[in-house]
Amino acid sequence: MTPDSKPAAPAAITAAQALQRRRAISLAVTGLGAVGLGAMLGHGLGQSLTAQLPTGWSAALPALVGAAVSAVLVPLVGWAAIRIVAPALPRPEARPAKPAAPAAPATVTRLRPVPAADTAPAPLVAPGDAQAPARDALTGAYTQQHFVAAADREWSRIRRHGEDAALLMVDVDHFKRLNDEHGTAAGDAMLVEITRLASSTLRPYDLLSRFGGGVLVVYLPHTDPLGALDVAERIRERVAGLRLAWQGKSVKATISVGVAGIGAAHAGLDAVIGDAGAALREAKSAGRNCVRAAPIPPRQNHTPARSAG
Repeated sequence: MTPDSKPAAPAAITAAQALQRRRAISLAVTGLGAVGLGAMLGHGLGQSLTAQLPTGWSAALPALVGAAVSAVLVPLVGWAAIRIVAPALPRPEARPAKPAAPAAPATVTRLRPVPAADTAPAPLVAPGDAQAPARDALTGAYTQQHFVAAADREWSRIRRHGEDAALLMVDVDHFKRLNDEHGTAAGDAMLVEITRLASSTLRPYDLLSRFGGGVLVVYLPHTDPLGALDVAERIRERVAGLRLAWQGKSVKATISVGVAGIGAAHAGLDAVIGDAGAALREAKSAGRNCVRAAPIPPRQNHTPARSAG
């Protein structure tokens, strides 16, 4: 506090005390005035009544009437002084508030540096991740966009380490006819069940995606072509035994599967998808409800391959 501001507090206190004294004097004067007015009114009223009363009352009557009038007026005047006069009097000025202390500077928590990205590839599927990739709204499988992005990330790792991998292309047989006969809702329900059966056959790190319509594509890391054929056949058998209860009917469906292993001759992911599509067309031509594989490509290395069994 500066020296100029020191006398402010005592001056404010003195003014408040003086105002309180003025209020007390006003109330006292008002009370005395009420008593005097009551005495005067009582005396005058007593004098006017004395002529009509016996002689013994003439001396005491004015005093009694004055006391009675005063007893009535004093409370009324006091109430009026408290409720009307006192609030009308000026209030003491508020004591000036002390200047606020300067606010302490805000503390800023330093962000910890983000650790450098690990050279190891991220898993294709990260269940429970808040930033999980988009899934197909109907089946819950991953979208085609996520599949392509994830497979592209895996491509360099496969090339670098010479690991085996395979691709399955699954298509529901006569899917359009199923929709026409039973309705698109029945076709959607059948596709959901087929996706569920395929997912339950796969490993946690396999990647299942929907490419649109009744087509599903599966990426199988660490799997040679023979192991991929085994997975495709197990999915086909499960779907063939599926019976969907729909509006009092038992609806069934089959699938055709094309299998392609990833080898040294493949220049990119599109080439592998093309081979799997060609194998799928062979399965359709063979009568559907079967599995066909593209020619086995040359191995990346000579290390033993692990299957998806």
